[in-house]
Amino acid sequence: MPSTMTTDSLPQGEVTFLGRGLAVMNGRRLSLKVCPHCSQRNEQRTVDKGYCNWCAYVPTLSDARPVSAE
Repeated sequence: MPSTMTTDSLPQGEVTFLGRGLAVMNGRRLSLKVCPHCSQRNEQRTVDKGYCNWCAYVPTLSDARPVSAE
């Protein structure tokens, strides 16, 4: 999925947080798949809540970077 930017400069599509973790941005909605803090994969029921089910970490949107297509 190619990344784009919103008008408020938030990357869209798959993102990491300064190179760690994995999430999907859709507008301002964050679906956190892998926590950038503890590296645990989020449970499916918690993904769309935007925080880590294991350590309760909430990623900072200003740290979001698009996943590079390589």
